This record gives sequence, structure tokens and C-alpha cells, in this order.
Amino acid sequence: MKIIDQRYLDSGNRYSTQPCLLSILELEPVTEAATEQLQQRLYAALPGLRRLHGLVGKRADEIPTIVELVQQTALELRRLALNEVTLGFVGVVPGMPGRYRMVLPYSAQSAAAPTLAMATQLVNAMLAGRSFNVKAGLARLRALADRRSKPRGTLMQTARTLLMSVIPKRTFAAPFLVPRLS
Repeated sequence: MKIIDQRYLDSGNRYSTQPCLLSILELEPVTEAATEQLQQRLYAALPGLRRLHGLVGKRADEIPTIVELVQQTALELRRLALNEVTLGFVGVVPGMPGRYRMVLPYSAQSAAAPTLAMATQLVNAMLAGRSFNVKAGLARLRALADRRSKPRGTLMQTARTLLMSVIPKRTFAAPFLVPRLS
């Protein structure tokens, strides 16, 4: 599974009144047994996923369970890292089998795409039977959101800059530019 396209949508788009991240996922077929094992491993790693079952918006009946698991994982990671609770949408991309549209509203744009990337990495790792450090990923997401939400620093007012802002610059007037009054 991989993310093949992403774009940010402004607020008031066709999916939500909030700004959203629209992503297109490409997925290879996964067996039912592998999906069931993946679901159990994800529930063990992120216990809050059990509460999200049935809360995810679907735009078509042909959505595989694994796509819903990716979306639920992304929503749970955002809840844990950023304290955001939102509802996303999943749908098929018409005329493109194996590709699915995922829409996730966000409040911190700097952490929106990395959250979905982390969710796909987590699902891919667990599908392959590898471990994934969820705590380190959550810390990374928190750092991304904090970095963009805090001001970048304060201006330091020194004696020189204070005088520069108060004393006007001297202007130069050439005699040929000044109109004559006669």
C-alpha cells in the first residue's frame, strides 16, 4: 500500500467545512486472513481503534477492510498525538481499481500528511509481521504540530533599533525637483 497523491483542500470544500487532506491510496489485494491478523495486531498496538469501528464515513460499498483500517489508524494517531477527534471519508476512485480516496479534516496542516504517512507505514509493517515504534511516531507528530503552532520567536528591541524606528530618515531634495513659486 502506498500514497500516490495528496493535496490540501481549503475550508468549505465538498467534503467538510474544515480544511482537509485529500489522499489517493493504491492498494494491492490482501487476503481475508491477513486482514484479520492485521486488525488484531492494530487493536493490540492502538486499543482506541476498537471505538472507531463504525464511525468512519464510507462513500461506496466496495471499500476493503484494510483501507478502513488505515483511515481508523490515522484518526487514532491524530487523537493520541494531537488530541483531535474528526470524521473522515473513504471512497473508491472511479475507473481505477485498487485506488481509494481518503479525506481527513485537520487543524494542524504540518501534521496532517505525516499522520497519514505514519498510518500507512504502521499498517504495512504490521501486515508484513514487523514491529513499529508507535511511541516514537506519536512524539514526532506532536513535535511537528507544536513547531508550527508556536510563534517562531520574539523581536528584540535594542537601543539602536528603537532609535531607527523613532527618528525619521533624512530626505534629500534636489533643487530641480522642488517646484518654484514665483
